[in-house]
Amino acid sequence: MKDALTGLDSYEVFLGKLQKEIDKIGDDKIAIIYTDIKHFKYINDTYGYKVGDSLLQEFVDEMMQGREHILCASRVYSDNFVAANRVVKGTLSNEEVREMIYQINRDWEAKFREKYLNSRLQFCTGISIIDKDSRSKDAETAVSNANLARKVAKEMDSDCCVLFDQSMMEGIKREVEITSGIPRALERKEFQVYFQPKMDTDTLNLIGAEALVRWRKSDGRFIYPDEFIPLIERSGQIVDVDFYVYREVFQFLAERLKDGKKVVPISLNVSRMHLNRTDFLSYVESLLEEFRIPCSLIEFELTESIYLENTEAALDLIRGLHNLGIKVSMDDFGSGYSSLNLLSKLPIDIIKLDKVFLKEGEMQESDRIIISCVVDMAKKLHIASLCEGVETQEQSDYLKKVGCQMQQGFYFSRPIPREDFENIMGDNV
Repeated sequence: MKDALTGLDSYEVFLGKLQKEIDKIGDDKIAIIYTDIKHFKYINDTYGYKVGDSLLQEFVDEMMQGREHILCASRVYSDNFVAANRVVKGTLSNEEVREMIYQINRDWEAKFREKYLNSRLQFCTGISIIDKDSRSKDAETAVSNANLARKVAKEMDSDCCVLFDQSMMEGIKREVEITSGIPRALERKEFQVYFQPKMDTDTLNLIGAEALVRWRKSDGRFIYPDEFIPLIERSGQIVDVDFYVYREVFQFLAERLKDGKKVVPISLNVSRMHLNRTDFLSYVESLLEEFRIPCSLIEFELTESIYLENTEAALDLIRGLHNLGIKVSMDDFGSGYSSLNLLSKLPIDIIKLDKVFLKEGEMQESDRIIISCVVDMAKKLHIASLCEGVETQEQSDYLKKVGCQMQQGFYFSRPIPREDFENIMGDNV
């Protein structure tokens, strides 16, 4: 059987052919190369599915050129492809195979980006190598290993070509351990809300905070966000954790208001997973009704990448939050490929300049210019500005000079537990 679009073998036929090649392997090696096209969705959304199909056909044409070393190839699904190449004994080491594929990918990227402007297309590839001494000689396992390496590659910003090694299996075990522990952690309230203060630039007084989650296990050990957040985003469990954090913050504010204590607005992060669900706004509305706190005390932060990936869904969510009287900010502005046009399309209330503009050491003139221009642009669009990642007085002073209204960063405070944050706020209204 053949794939109707590309003419490549179906995945089942590919596996059968690959297994036969592995069974008769001699002194040569077989490189299983698993590739997907990062940001391919942009092509379908921007140019249409017909153009997207044409791109996939062009990709296959490029892949099959000089096919004398290609044993078999298949489109696994959508923009995911796998090919098996013979590597003649003594010609290339495993690392040299990886480097060769990496260079081919870079050439393809340059060619396709020139044709499909602003597409940011990136070829992410995982490679597994089979030889006569390999521990496993199962075709499906070999492809699975290449796919695992591909997933690692897709998480990387550059050098998106990864050679499989056994340590990746340990990563899978760790992922299963973490994701399987989420339900019990939620039940036991092992997740704790930390707060990172936001300061008014002119007065350096506390005017708000960002709620961040930390996972402290029952034995006292911490699992830090950079380890568990990406995993639970992939598994979809981020929704449950987010909702847990939202409830904790609403309850925190309600308790302080009831006791007549000072409160400041708290911002909450929104995962991209919420854009594909229908219960986000209804859950937020239910919290407002249950805890009876002013909507002015809550703000939601969406990262710049979320806006870029699904602008229409993001727009619907912003409108829904505005209808509830809640402000919305664009987090990490400038961290990636910012689309300034988004600022005119999306009715956001605040932009948070990414810490990438505040590098360690003395501020660079280029960063000063960019910050000044973004702050000025935000003012003219009637959007408030906050700069995160402030670590020095020089940076803080410059932000005041250019009129950035709010600041956040280690210069003022790291994310801190609730008790410490309450001490900073004090009790006076």
